[in-house]
This record gives sequence, C-alpha cells and structure tokens, in this order.
Amino acid sequence: MKRSLSNVFVGFLLIVIAGCGFQLRGAATLPDSLKTMYIQGINLKTGLGLELKRGLTRNGVTVVNHYQSGSAVLTILENKSERRVLSVDRTAKVSEYEIHNSVKFSVSDGQGQELSEAQTVEARRDYQFDQDQVLGKDEEERLLREQLDKQLVQSILRRLSALK
Repeated sequence: MKRSLSNVFVGFLLIVIAGCGFQLRGAATLPDSLKTMYIQGINLKTGLGLELKRGLTRNGVTVVNHYQSGSAVLTILENKSERRVLSVDRTAKVSEYEIHNSVKFSVSDGQGQELSEAQTVEARRDYQFDQDQVLGKDEEERLLREQLDKQLVQSILRRLSALK
C-alpha cells in the first residue's frame, strides 16, 4: 500500500512540474543582430572575459577580435570583484567571507544603435574561512570566483536573449 501511494505521489509531482512550464536551461536564443559580436572593455584571454567569449560561442555567436562594421558591440563598462568580511569569531579573527562580483554592460547593434542601456548583473557567494587551512581556502576562493564568472555570463546571456 505504501509503495503504490508513493508511486502515485511521485507521478503527481512529475505532472505538476511538467505542467508549470519547468524546463532545463538550454542554449540562449540570441537575436540575429547579435550573431557577430565584438567585446570591448575586458581581456578575453582570462577570467570573466574568457568565460564570456566561451559562453557566446557556445550559443552560436561569432566573437571577433577586432571591430568589423556590422558587428554588434558588447561594452563592459565596469567589472568589480570584492571580498567582504561576513563574520568574525570571539577572538576577532575572520571566520566567514563573502565574494561579490558585478558587471555593468551595454550593447549596440552593427549600426551603432544602442540595444540596451547600461545594465548590471551581480553574483555573490560566501564561504567559511579557517586560518589553519589557508592554502585550501585560497583554492576554494579561486573556484568560487570561477563559478561566479560562469553565473555572471549566464545572466548576461539571458539579458541578451531578451533583446529584440
């Protein structure tokens, strides 16, 4: 009896999830005017710039190294990364940090018309810090920064896909 009841419950949950419109995040559908893009204001060989170039390429955008007439321009106006203290222990040593990244960008089409005003996307993560494991925590922070870059790129792609 319990098994059949749990099967009915799982089936009901699957129907509810399918009915609400849930779907896995796929590739972003970008407008045709953004299929060739020049990115300025960031280094495309490391960090966020490299991740942005990869994300655009995965979504069918040709990222050019030099401006070409007719290509859309993604301008990174501001790229900030901060590490803030979230909490300290009773001996006044840091026990928790928050990493906060934000990117401000604008987009114009091949004719120089601004497709969107300056927009800002943000991402943040926090992590526990232990003075006895400094090397491990440095590596954890590096991995968290990579995750934040990927999250920011996904946010930028969603904003670009909403442009007409």
